[in-house]
Amino acid sequence: MRDDAGRGRVAVWVILVAGTLGHVISLAQGLQMPGYFQPVDWVLGTAILATMLALGIATGLGVGRRPVISLMLVANIAFLLARLGVALFVVGTTERILIDLATLMGWVLTMPMIEASMRTSALAHRMSTALPFALLALTGAYALTPASALVRPEVWFGLGQLALSSLGVVLGARMVNTLRATLHRTREDNAALTRRAFVDPLTGLHNRAFLDEDLLERVAGGEPFAVLFLDLDGFKAINDTLGHATGDETLRLVAQRLWALSPPRGGVARVSGDEFVMVVPGDDLREVAGVAQRVVEAMVATFSVAGQDLRLSVSVGVARCPQDATDARDLLLRADRAMYAVKRSGKNGVRLYSGHLMDQDERRQLLERELRHAQERGQLYVEFQPICTVSTGRPVCLEALVRWRHPDFGVVGPDVFISIAEDAGLITSLGEWVLCEALAAAARWQSAGFAAVRVAVNVSPLQLMQPQFAQMVERELARAGLPASALELEVTEGIDLRGRLHVERSVETVRALGVRLSLDDFGTGFASLSRLNELPVGVVKIDRVFVADLTGVVDRPRRRYVRTLISAMVTVTATLGLELVAEGVETAEQYDELVALGCTHVQGYLFSRPVPEAEVIPLLGRNVQNGVL
Repeated sequence: MRDDAGRGRVAVWVILVAGTLGHVISLAQGLQMPGYFQPVDWVLGTAILATMLALGIATGLGVGRRPVISLMLVANIAFLLARLGVALFVVGTTERILIDLATLMGWVLTMPMIEASMRTSALAHRMSTALPFALLALTGAYALTPASALVRPEVWFGLGQLALSSLGVVLGARMVNTLRATLHRTREDNAALTRRAFVDPLTGLHNRAFLDEDLLERVAGGEPFAVLFLDLDGFKAINDTLGHATGDETLRLVAQRLWALSPPRGGVARVSGDEFVMVVPGDDLREVAGVAQRVVEAMVATFSVAGQDLRLSVSVGVARCPQDATDARDLLLRADRAMYAVKRSGKNGVRLYSGHLMDQDERRQLLERELRHAQERGQLYVEFQPICTVSTGRPVCLEALVRWRHPDFGVVGPDVFISIAEDAGLITSLGEWVLCEALAAAARWQSAGFAAVRVAVNVSPLQLMQPQFAQMVERELARAGLPASALELEVTEGIDLRGRLHVERSVETVRALGVRLSLDDFGTGFASLSRLNELPVGVVKIDRVFVADLTGVVDRPRRRYVRTLISAMVTVTATLGLELVAEGVETAEQYDELVALGCTHVQGYLFSRPVPEAEVIPLLGRNVQNGVL
């Protein structure tokens, strides 16, 4: 743009200097030809020369080229018409008219072309367009004067040629303007197409198409760089609960923060809904890690959207070229796998790609494919683990635990396949199947005389977000012929039961049915003792990590903290009328500690391992001795 402006200033100076020299030559011609100039000619020549000099001074002082050129054109066209009028109506001799026609021809042909090539004012445009018609009007008016009968025929040919040449030049200038406008529109259209092709319309960042080309160019250039694959944690919940308009605004704010963190010669692209890629040039691993960490820290800060303060986090996977891949596609794939490793390990962090992630991802993809068919192939089954009272040791509830036995992989742990089901969108159908199986089993043991024993089923947060979740629960209870009081739904502490629209509706509706809610893994997430009164639960389960720290090789401060925490839980839950369950009780020493602290319900291997349904009724009918089944 600076080059265009410089060329424009040079063009203005060339036009002004050339025009000024032309008028100086015209005045010199008048001096060399006695009787050629009349007093009015000297007035016109002096005025136009003064105007040209004034415009030169204005240009030197920084006045824009448009007003300068516009004033110059208006002044010169008026001068040309006035000079020709003097020749026709004041002097009127053949010699004077022919000399002026020859002198003015260059000016008449030049003015419209200057107007066409420069951006001028509306007045200059109209005068340039009207010039040939003004010449024809002067010719017609001259033809009506008595002096016109005395001039030689060359005068009429000259006047006709001047008018027609001027008209041709004006039409050519209009064509030039039309071509220029068409070219300008074409350039703008091409620029718009380029923007649409390479720019994300929502955030203004580059899109996937641009990123692919950029990575190919960087790889071909041979300079080292790193790719940061970013995925927002919890963004889907914003769209589901607050609407897509809020989600879109959040994405725009995220894009602004990422752009501000993008290093020089780097870039940021939005590649899908809530996934972004940042390119960091260079091979300094500490610098790359520093950028990634700043991204994580920036995303934690509150986003203010539509009067609400929203919090997000981000999972970042990093792959470097050429260390991790020399192909653009492989580089993105490996950064993506590193990002999913962060997701699996708790989210909100950074992970550098390493070779063993490839094996893990291949196994995970294989497990996902197999899990899609596990139910229809009869590989899934449900086991039950009792929750017992401390006072009698009798089961009051049986927790349903889904299991997967694969013919090649053996027993796949729920800690592996549940997260796969959530990522693959299978958790809703899987959870519904487990609920159906658990309720059918509960109906059978209630028919056997154990009507007081509930069944507990774990529920994923993604299930609670389904609008028809409560209706599904009611339908399955009716199909099993069980009252709602026979069912307990366990939710993890990490889900916010208040503040997510679909979750809150699901929770309130199932509670209204009479289903009891249990808060699992208490103490490891975001809930606190002070919030228990706000949470719509009837049962609180102490996470097994605290029970494990009651005994074994644990330093005294940690053990003292755990005992204080469990004692506080016992007091608070008793005050609120909640049932407290200690999970993971495996030793008699842990059991004794829990009894001493006042815990009333326990669950763990000390009482029973998870058992198949066929062993549930014998388990329930067994007499308890010494508090152990």
